[in-house]
Amino acid sequence: MKQSRLLKSILSVSGVLILVKVLGFVKQMVIAASFGANANTDLINLSYGFIGNAQYLLVQVMLTAVVSVYIHVKGENEKEANQFASYTLVVSTVIAAVISVLICGLSSWVARLLAPSYSPELIRQLSSYLRLFSPILIPLVWMAVFHALLNGNQRFVPGQLEGLYQSVILVAVITLGSSSLGVNSLALGYWLYAVISAAILGVQARRYFGRSHGNPFRNPHIQSLLHMMGPLLIGYGAVYINQMVDKILVSGLESGTVTAMSYAAVLANLVGTLICSLCSVLYAHLTEQISRGNKRAVSQLTERTVLLLTVLLLPVTVIAVAQSEDIVHLVYGRGVFDNQAADMTAQALRGYCLYFIPLALREIYSCIQYGYQDSKRPTRNSVIGIVCNIILSILLCPVLGVFGVTFASSVSTLVIGGLNMHSARQDAPFLSFQSFWKAAPFLTVGGATAILLSWLCGQWFSGFSVLIRLCLNTICVFAAYGMIVCPMLWKMGLFNQLFPKKSKF
Repeated sequence: MKQSRLLKSILSVSGVLILVKVLGFVKQMVIAASFGANANTDLINLSYGFIGNAQYLLVQVMLTAVVSVYIHVKGENEKEANQFASYTLVVSTVIAAVISVLICGLSSWVARLLAPSYSPELIRQLSSYLRLFSPILIPLVWMAVFHALLNGNQRFVPGQLEGLYQSVILVAVITLGSSSLGVNSLALGYWLYAVISAAILGVQARRYFGRSHGNPFRNPHIQSLLHMMGPLLIGYGAVYINQMVDKILVSGLESGTVTAMSYAAVLANLVGTLICSLCSVLYAHLTEQISRGNKRAVSQLTERTVLLLTVLLLPVTVIAVAQSEDIVHLVYGRGVFDNQAADMTAQALRGYCLYFIPLALREIYSCIQYGYQDSKRPTRNSVIGIVCNIILSILLCPVLGVFGVTFASSVSTLVIGGLNMHSARQDAPFLSFQSFWKAAPFLTVGGATAILLSWLCGQWFSGFSVLIRLCLNTICVFAAYGMIVCPMLWKMGLFNQLFPKKSKF
């Protein structure tokens, strides 16, 4: 595999993601300015968030399991791979339909579980929204299958455009319909997004489907898929339960906190989604090299990616945490979005932004294990981390409010990342952490300098406007960090690891 091929994929995905996230900010700004943070927006966020968590569960399972099995099958017989794709679509539709029916039938019970402190009237409204959103799982899961097949064929850009479709559709629907539909325009927008996006991705992935006949559950490749999906469902199911617990805890705080937490999640996901998307590119390439038995390529790709993301994400974390209030005011501070909503959102953002580097470690080392079709160890690690998250959220929420809940999420991600680093070597004992540990002391010095300078800049530039203050702080922190870290990396020869002139594999 040529290094330029991987670099081209990463750059193309990065460019698309920047566009998608810019539009995502515009979408959230429109939502915040139109509806603010109140009980009505909480109902939409709780109901669609519940469905979104179920989507997250199914999508992550599909993307992980389907890509791994599909690439291995395609390497042996492309016709069988196309048949496997068709069987996968049928199986995923059955699974999504069953879950949708269960959610619809149990909507009242689910509503009371999600918001036990709500009044009977609010519970009734929440239950109706759950029934409205429950069938949306089917097109959302179709999107996941199409996305996985496109990734398996190293077509990474189409799947990343899902966020663009959502932003454009929601902004259009809110702009045209908010005056007559109110907050229900959000519900209409989510439905249109799911249907239109599934249709677009389906057209792009249609060439990868083949004729299928008989019972798909008896196909040996589908059985391998289901075998791999079992532990993944447990692991991602633990994430799903954890997100439910977080929203239950936060729903007991002041009105609008659930919405504020979702606004903060959108900001943090600017970086988080970029990390996960780049790792999805890495996953496809790693799985291809694993199927070929190329251990050296697997080791080098992993080591370079860990080092590069750690170097880049450290100053980003410092800026995001230190300047959380300015970021929130800059993005959302208009319309009916008041200072109370801004304060709640900034608190949640601080806790979320601590997870950037742990998330990179978690995703990279889980890619190794999934590439070897080992879903048991990362699932075990995920469950351990989620248990820690739930315990910390319960303990910290009464003391620290929404910050305690989001901080617990970051700690959980760190626990899972550390466990994945350890267990990945059981599948791939040839993996090396040498460059990471060599760079760690220098990154610590650079990070400490960035923290100190960020605090000083907050004092020096306090009289400037929000935008100017944020820009000056960012420039100063990145400049000082780069002056410390880059010469050290150069002296250690680690730039050759980050940017090799010529691939040796």
